[in-house]
Amino acid sequence: MNAENLMMSSVYITIIGMLTVLTFLIVMIWVMKGMSLLVKVLEKYFPQEVPQQKAAAGADNALVAVAIAAAKRFQGK
Repeated sequence: MNAENLMMSSVYITIIGMLTVLTFLIVMIWVMKGMSLLVKVLEKYFPQEVPQQKAAAGADNALVAVAIAAAKRFQGK
């Protein structure tokens, strides 16, 4: 094989590979949009329950205090 044949073969393989990836990405986008529509339709018939928050404000304050203490502890190192 000469250099010209090798170059043309590499160009053909590159084009085929790029078209394969492009086709896959387009199909993947269609599938994702279809799944999004399906979820929206199913959400009408099977709504999800939103859990109620039962956390007390004191628990949040304790976590903030722990985070501040840890920051001050490691700031000096």
